[in-house]
Amino acid sequence: MTEKHLRQMPITGEDGQRRLERSTAAVIGLGGLGCNVITHLASAGVGNFILADCQSPDISNLNRQFVYSADDIGKRKAGRSTDWIRRINPASSVKEIDTELNDSNTDMIGDCDIIMDCLDNRRSRIAVNRYALRKNIRLVHGGVESLYGQVSVIIPNETPCLECILPDADAREVPSLSPMVGIIGSIQALEAVKILSEKHSALSGKLLSIDASVNSYRVFEVMKKDGCGCCSAADLK
Repeated sequence: MTEKHLRQMPITGEDGQRRLERSTAAVIGLGGLGCNVITHLASAGVGNFILADCQSPDISNLNRQFVYSADDIGKRKAGRSTDWIRRINPASSVKEIDTELNDSNTDMIGDCDIIMDCLDNRRSRIAVNRYALRKNIRLVHGGVESLYGQVSVIIPNETPCLECILPDADAREVPSLSPMVGIIGSIQALEAVKILSEKHSALSGKLLSIDASVNSYRVFEVMKKDGCGCCSAADLK
């Protein structure tokens, strides 16, 4: 522990801060949500990261993905995000996955204490959800579209899973604004810090829904989806 974290110690406690330093967070997706999540987790003292993203930033990303600049166009997001984390915490350990995750390769994620779903496509999200359930890893989901966003915490064998929450939807480009991804990414990171430092997460088995057009924040109980293809034990074998 360092003086850098003294102001948060009354919240995390010494034991909680040590847990953060020993923890490994897998951040899947390094776009607008991922940029906020890695910044807040590294600043909070999380010591180990697994970063997964197969893309390079383009000019349309720069309105909200502050980790990157125009000089990073054509470079890999995972590599630039590693550099960003180590600027915040030079002692951080970082593993990079420069591949799109699907049902056939999620074992590349490996061992971690928490998975941060910062993705923008349903196919990869469901694959990561299956991995989290199979490996009994807690997952923090965040999603944004325009001025709407949501956050939920999935605890394997305790709460409904991510497939129970996500609607069926085709892949498409959605409008995205920097303050909105900042709000959702920050809430995701806050839930992760609470979980990793063994504080209570108020969003376990719940869905926080935000309509920023009218500044409405609502929390709903999440119900298991009938016939969910991910929650059944047989499906995870």
